[in-house]
Amino acid sequence: MSIRPASAFASGADSLAQRARPRVIALTIAKHAPIFLILVVPPALWASVDRDWALVIALAIPSALALALFAFSYRIALPEDLRRVEAMVTVAFIMLIGALFAVPAFMTLGMAPHAALFEAMSGITTTGHSVAADAQNWPFAAHFLRAWLQWCGGLVMATAVLALLLPAGVPTQRLGRAGIDQGDRIASTRVQARQLLSVYLSLTVIMAIPTMLIIPDWREGFVLTLSAISTGGFAPRPDSLASYSAAGQGIVMLTCVLGSVSLLTFVLLGQKKPVDAWWLGSIRRVMMALGLLCMAYAIVLLVTVSTSAESIYGEMLNLISGMTTAGFSTNAMPVYGPAVIIFLMAMLLGGDVGSTAGGFKIARFGILMRAMVHAMRDVRLPKRAVNPLMENGKKVEASTLINLLALLMLYAATVVLLWLQCLAHELPALPALFDIISTLSTVGLSSGIVNADLPPDLILSLSFAMWLGRLEFIAVLVLLAPSTWLKRS
Repeated sequence: MSIRPASAFASGADSLAQRARPRVIALTIAKHAPIFLILVVPPALWASVDRDWALVIALAIPSALALALFAFSYRIALPEDLRRVEAMVTVAFIMLIGALFAVPAFMTLGMAPHAALFEAMSGITTTGHSVAADAQNWPFAAHFLRAWLQWCGGLVMATAVLALLLPAGVPTQRLGRAGIDQGDRIASTRVQARQLLSVYLSLTVIMAIPTMLIIPDWREGFVLTLSAISTGGFAPRPDSLASYSAAGQGIVMLTCVLGSVSLLTFVLLGQKKPVDAWWLGSIRRVMMALGLLCMAYAIVLLVTVSTSAESIYGEMLNLISGMTTAGFSTNAMPVYGPAVIIFLMAMLLGGDVGSTAGGFKIARFGILMRAMVHAMRDVRLPKRAVNPLMENGKKVEASTLINLLALLMLYAATVVLLWLQCLAHELPALPALFDIISTLSTVGLSSGIVNADLPPDLILSLSFAMWLGRLEFIAVLVLLAPSTWLKRS
């Protein structure tokens, strides 16, 4: 029997697959150097006001490197044939480099390199997990640094260069499709980036004013707003929101809810198109998901726990924080019983497509529910009946369902691998699962597993998981795949 060569098993698509060109990717990253300046210069200025010169130097060195990168690339145009794979890999690299640029700053605060990477990645991915042992003793500039990383990671990194620096054209469009949701709803990627960035800035300012008035220290109110609108979750106090007033907690969580709605909704409202904003559906989806989850959670609490109205309020805020993937908390997380199941569902679901929130996204979950109903209805129809799966009056393409199934499988596989690693360290099973899902959905709530005593290998694995979760797996996996870089022999 003859042995067939390995190439015989390759799919026809492999022969057409484009490889990433390292020089093009390096140039595209260099073109994004202003983003790295935006990341590190404002915290450096705040640190200089606080006279924390070690932190200033740790942030100034990456600033100088970013300036050098931009000066080198300023007069070199991006190639018109920028490939889809190159745009996707660039987006993944930019988030990783942004985290690496912040690592020296966290090391000056006394963190080990692996812990500093975790803290920086948690910020840039808008997760909000922390392994800092004494964050309450940090200078306030360090709290601003964490919140600023989250605010930039929420939207600025995906839009600033597209909106302000790159010219219109194919490269800008492909970078936009790799980094911005719902790109087909506005004609120009550059126009879309400007509109989304404008809305993001406006929401931040609008919510910062009442928050700074309600929170006793205006600085705390400001950094809480930065974290909340990006659905990040870093807070300057070690108990998160627990020691703030009920009004303070409420205004922060309202900001998180706004961040979990598609920003295109606010673009349309700003254009005086309220009907279009309503029919976009994001507000309805978020409100319906929050209503159903909160109602179910309240019933579980009333049936299983003897609780007061004040504690119910705090628990509802925790659940809202979980579903919006914000990560703020008013008290300890549930780790056993029916309550934890609802929390896990909320964190898996996340906010809506086009928002700053993480998770699987409500709109995608809705498509899968429609697909399930469609499959049951389809078996009752004649064989030749035309019955496409529809969403908002449009046919759902097969590629959309393939991408959703791939995302689900990658999410599940990553959860299993991380859970096995936690169990190998003899960590309690259900709390470990809670924190893993919180990490992959970029939530940041913790049952106590993620802390300063976490083993280094788990800290690094969870850092990688935050990167995966924020970029929804594919971009990172494409970056790491040998086939992205090497031609098949």
